[in-house]
Amino acid sequence: MNKLLKFNKKAFSLIELSIVILIIGILVAGVTQSSRLVRQIRLATASQMTRSSEISTIKDLVFWAETSLENSLVNTAGGFSFDENSPIQTWNDNNPQSTLKINVSQATSAYQPLYKNSGINGLPSLSFNGGQLLLSQVGSVPLPANDKNYTFVIVWRANTVNAGNGQILMSQDAQSAVLNVLASFYITPGGVYGFAGNNNDITNVGVVANKDYISIITVNNNVANNISIYTNSNTAVNGNTSGAGGNFSNLSLGNYNFGFGARIQYAQFYSGLISEAIVVDRIINAEEIKVVNNYLSKKYAIKIS
Repeated sequence: MNKLLKFNKKAFSLIELSIVILIIGILVAGVTQSSRLVRQIRLATASQMTRSSEISTIKDLVFWAETSLENSLVNTAGGFSFDENSPIQTWNDNNPQSTLKINVSQATSAYQPLYKNSGINGLPSLSFNGGQLLLSQVGSVPLPANDKNYTFVIVWRANTVNAGNGQILMSQDAQSAVLNVLASFYITPGGVYGFAGNNNDITNVGVVANKDYISIITVNNNVANNISIYTNSNTAVNGNTSGAGGNFSNLSLGNYNFGFGARIQYAQFYSGLISEAIVVDRIINAEEIKVVNNYLSKKYAIKIS
């Protein structure tokens, strides 16, 4: 009788264990499904914010790429679905004001940035690793040659701000590295960032790694104090470019290369995330600065001062 009781207790314990394992499996599956549902809701909300944004009405908008719309990113098979760390072949320009789209791409698989499912604010981001990953467009660029007035906007998070050669997040350039024809977002090896024009630069805003930023740079190369830099703010830090080769009056602009993740000549590679970029072919005004920041702040949960 005692042996039978002992056997029943053991058998009951095994049944209990099986039930516990089953319950844990159901809970894990539920958490996984719940996390997927939360991501889907967040992505749908971000897509709606993009579609209803006032960005589309800003005059002289010439480039607008982001990551939440269904056709924003293209995989290596030419489709629009991604797994975590899948290579990105093309980042599409979704500018509604132009039928000429300036889509940036990378044909070489080893140089393609990767898809980060839960990037800035849990939304998809392009992930660059600081080594030869680059998306570019050659021959078709947002801004005309020798342009003197324009605005760059980018949403980003750097893995490091102390790379040995510095890092370029976004740029328009000439066919070769010619003095004064570059326009770019640049992080120096010393952890400050700003505008770089190929030795005719102003980098005067401190940044840190693993922090989310909305950056706006306006350029007016007809006047001194030609650069205004807005960093998570509606208030600018102003200054004038200077360095080897001259000052603001010497700055021009090449119209051959446009891209993200490095200077197009495969130098100064960026390590970090990029989620959205905007180019306007003029200096946007104070009210438009607020419009841009309000939209991006809500979408990416980045506080604006």
